[in-house]
Amino acid sequence: MNSTDHMDKPIQYILCLVFFCLVSILPAQIRTHDNGEVTFSVIRDSKTGMLRGLSGWNGRSLSDNFRYPVDGQRQYLGMYSDIWIGTAKDLVAGGWNLDGKSNWVAEKEISQTNIPNGTRSTSVEYEAVDIDLNLLVTQRVISWGRSTHPDADDFVVIQLTITNGDVIDLTDVYVAICADWNMDQVGADKADFSKDWFDYNKELSMLYAYDGDDSDGLDPVHAGLILLDGKLATHQIFPIKNQENGQLNTAVFAPAYRSPLISDPNRFYRSKISARNKADLDELEWAAWDYVAILSAGRYDIRAKQSIQITFGLVAGKSKSDLLDNAQMAKWITYSPQNITLERSQGLVQLQWEPAINYVDGYQVRRLTIGENNLDQLGPRILNSLRYDDATVERGIRYRYTILPVVGNALEELASKPIDTALASTPENVILTDQDKAVLVTWNKPLYVPAGYYVFRRAEGESDFRQITPDIVKDLTFADVEVETGVEYVYRVRPLDTKQQPLAFDSNEVRILPVFPPSRLYTERGTKPDSITVHWPLVSERIAGYNVYRSYNGIEPWTRIASISKSEIQNLSEKPDGSAPLTDQFSVLDQIDLHFVDPNVYSGSTYYYMVTALNQEGRESQASTPTERLLISDQNELSTQVNLLKIFTYPSPWQLLKYDRLTFANLMGQVVITIFTPNGDLVHRIDHINGKDKTTWDGRNKDGRLISPGVYIYHVETLNPQIVGKISFSGQITVFR
Repeated sequence: MNSTDHMDKPIQYILCLVFFCLVSILPAQIRTHDNGEVTFSVIRDSKTGMLRGLSGWNGRSLSDNFRYPVDGQRQYLGMYSDIWIGTAKDLVAGGWNLDGKSNWVAEKEISQTNIPNGTRSTSVEYEAVDIDLNLLVTQRVISWGRSTHPDADDFVVIQLTITNGDVIDLTDVYVAICADWNMDQVGADKADFSKDWFDYNKELSMLYAYDGDDSDGLDPVHAGLILLDGKLATHQIFPIKNQENGQLNTAVFAPAYRSPLISDPNRFYRSKISARNKADLDELEWAAWDYVAILSAGRYDIRAKQSIQITFGLVAGKSKSDLLDNAQMAKWITYSPQNITLERSQGLVQLQWEPAINYVDGYQVRRLTIGENNLDQLGPRILNSLRYDDATVERGIRYRYTILPVVGNALEELASKPIDTALASTPENVILTDQDKAVLVTWNKPLYVPAGYYVFRRAEGESDFRQITPDIVKDLTFADVEVETGVEYVYRVRPLDTKQQPLAFDSNEVRILPVFPPSRLYTERGTKPDSITVHWPLVSERIAGYNVYRSYNGIEPWTRIASISKSEIQNLSEKPDGSAPLTDQFSVLDQIDLHFVDPNVYSGSTYYYMVTALNQEGRESQASTPTERLLISDQNELSTQVNLLKIFTYPSPWQLLKYDRLTFANLMGQVVITIFTPNGDLVHRIDHINGKDKTTWDGRNKDGRLISPGVYIYHVETLNPQIVGKISFSGQITVFR
C-alpha cells in the first residue's frame, strides 16, 4: 500500500498550486542565526502572523533552510520541514496543511537577542488556530558563536514550551519535528530530487541523513535531528516523495497520517510505508530517496494552564564522526551549567552559574583536591540553587570544581568544564608587553599577598629557567631590559615568604616574541623634486618587515603609506652594489640602513614620519619616535604658502555659551577641515566645497553631541589652483564654557 493512495492526482496538483502561491507572495519577517557555522532563519508572515514550520527565506519567497557551513552554497533543510504538536486522535497542528494554511499564528514579532558571550537567541510566541487544540507555543532558537564557542557552532537548538490554554487537562500530547533533510546535490532538472540515506543513533536519540547518490559525487556533510530533552515516542523515516511517481507525498500534510507518525512507533513500519533506521530501509529494499526524519516526544498530559518543555537540535558535521561529536556537544551544552564564575575571599570560595537550557532536577557540586585522589561531593545530593559557597577550603591548597546536572541521578558525562583555584599567593594574570626596548612583566596581586617576588625567564634555545631579578621585587611589575628583537622568551613569577624563601605557587608560564621599532629615524629633502627620504637602521635579521606611517601634524591620524617585508629587504641587500632599489621607494645602504623615499609630498605642507617593525608572527611593534617636523617649500610657491598660513579661526578663544559657531577664515577654494583631540581622536570633519573664503562649525562632534571645553587641533587640506597637489595647514582651537 502506498502512503498516498487515499488521494487522487487532481488533489495533489491543486495542493501544489496552493503551496506555490503561498511561498511566492509571502511578506516575511526574518530573524537569522549566522554567528556560528550554521545559517538558520526563523520566518513569520508579516501580515497574517503565520509561521511555516522550519522554512527558510531566499529574499523573495519561502525556501530551504540551514546553510552549512555558514559561507557554503548548500541549504540542507527542505522547505516543508515542520513542527507538529497534537494528539493520537488525529488532532495535529502544523505549519503546512492540506488546505494550504498554517495552524501556527504569532501576533507579536520575532525577537532576537545577542548575548556578549557569543550566544544568539531568537524567540517567538504563537498559538494554534483552525484546530480543536488550545495551545500556546513559545519557540526559542539558540546558536553559539564560532569565536567564543568553536566546539558548539555546528548546530542550532530549538526549545519548545507548550502551554495548555484550556480550562481542562489535555491528555496524550506529542511534540515532533519533521526534518526534510536534502543531502544529495539536486540538479537543475525540476524532476530531480534529493536521494539520501537515513539512519538512527539510539544513544543520542538522533535521526540523521547523508548523501546516497554517488552519480554526481557524494557530499560528505551529514545532518541530524536530535531529541535533546524529552521522552522519546517515535522515530520515523518517511518518504516525502511518492516512491511510484516522484510526486510530493501529501500524507505528511494530513492530520490523519501525522497522528500515528508521532504517536505509534511501529504502525507504519508494520504496513511497510515507513522505516525506523537504515536496517529497516535495507529490509524493505528501499533505495536512497527523498525521505523526511520524524522525531517525536511524548506522550504528555498537560494540566490546564500548565506547560511542558521539549528541546530538539538540528546538527551538522563534515563527516559521520564529526556529526556524532557535534551532537554530543549539543547535548552537553544544553544540560551542563554554563558561564561558571568563581570568587574568592579568605576562607571562602563562591561559585555561581547559569541554569541549564534543558530541564534538570538540580545540580551537584564536586571538588577535587589537586595532588590527591579524593573527589568530594559538596552540599546536598540535589542542589536547587545556582550558587554554592564552599567554606571548607584551606590556604595553600589547590582545588578543582565541577558542577553536574541532576536528572534523577547526577549526569557524569554532562558535567561542566572544571574550574581551578587556590587560596594562595599565586601571582595571577601575568601580562608581557614589549616597549621601550624592554619586556615589561606585570601581574595581579594574589589573594594572600607574599613578601615579594622573583621573576624567572627562559630564552629561546635554553632548557632551564633562570632568575633575572637580582633583588626581591616588591611591586607588581618588572622591566626586563636584556632582551632582543625576534627572540622568544618565556616568563614566570614566583612569590616569596618573609624570609625570601620561595612559596610553591609559581604563576603560569607566559611567552612573548618581542619586537621593537628602529631607535633612530631621521628625514631629509629627497634628491628628486617634491620628495622626502626617511632613514633608519635595520633592527634585526629576525624582523619580518616594517610599516611606514605619515602625519601632517605629528599626532593622529597617522596613515600607513608603505610596507616592506623581510624577503624584499634581503633582495635589496643582495644587489651587487648594495643599494639598487627593488622599488622606487626602498633601498639598502651599506647593509645596515634602510632608506624610504616618499614621492607624494607637496610644497607648503608639513610632514612627520614614524616606523613600526613586525615580528615573525605578524605582530606590530610600538611606533618609533616621530621624526622632526619637515616643511616642504618652494620659492615660486611662497606667495601661495603665505596666503595659506593666513588661515585663522574666531572667536579665539571660543566661549561656547556666548558664541554658537566658530568661523574658519581665509580659506582657499575647496578644502577639507578635520578637527581632532590632542590624543588624535577625530571630533568632526567639514567638507567645504562652495569655494568661499569662510565656513563655520557649531561645535558638535561626529555623533551630534556638543564638545567639551579644552584644546583641539584642526587640520586644513586644499587643492591649490596654482599648483598640482595638496597643501595643508594645522592650527589650534581653545574652547571654554
